[in-house]
Amino acid sequence: MLWTITPLLTGVRTADQGMMTYQAGYGKQIWLPMWTFLLRRDGLAVLVDTGLDDFMTPAGFTEDTGLTPLYMEDALASQGLAPADVSMVVNTHLHDDHCGNNLVFPHARHLVQRAELEFMDHPHPIDGRYAPELMEGLDIEALDGEAEPAPGLKLIPSPGHTPGGQSVLAETASGLAIIPGMCSNAKNFPASGAAVCPGVHTDALTAYDSAQRIQKMGGIILPLHEPNLPPC
Repeated sequence: MLWTITPLLTGVRTADQGMMTYQAGYGKQIWLPMWTFLLRRDGLAVLVDTGLDDFMTPAGFTEDTGLTPLYMEDALASQGLAPADVSMVVNTHLHDDHCGNNLVFPHARHLVQRAELEFMDHPHPIDGRYAPELMEGLDIEALDGEAEPAPGLKLIPSPGHTPGGQSVLAETASGLAIIPGMCSNAKNFPASGAAVCPGVHTDALTAYDSAQRIQKMGGIILPLHEPNLPPC
């Protein structure tokens, strides 16, 4: 059986396009949705990232996009689920907008790259987007590289945006789906040409290489901050 993927909108902010695309798009304000991806197969419910624990929907967002963000419990309920039904949480990285609701799932396994956990505990002063308290007391499985936590589900390191970023590859009825572990929207992965390095990064060269690797896989890419996600 193949995985299904349902995007759950669990937060939104506004941002500058230059935060997504290195040396491009500066000065253009964009919507920044915080997606949680619900993956289901054979009775398993897996979440990729957990969005924001609290947020205010900016004026005009729903009118412009047709999207309505929900708090985590409400987003799960819209899919007939409760937090206890989620057995695994995968964090692409640990910026607060990607792990804001991890504590809602104290019973689940939380899969994170060890390099990301170490950077969270000892971040560089320039990067203030880590909140270790969002991970306290959880059942954390520290990964050292690639992993396959369930059939048809693979995690691969994609550092650069953060030191321990990881991307998620899932086999679906539409083919290979890729959730890239970096701040990105559709402009990072154009239909032709090279992928664009994330505008926010701890290592631009490594982030660029990670983006190229994802682009060359040829799957359906679901960028973490893209309002108009492709069907999958």
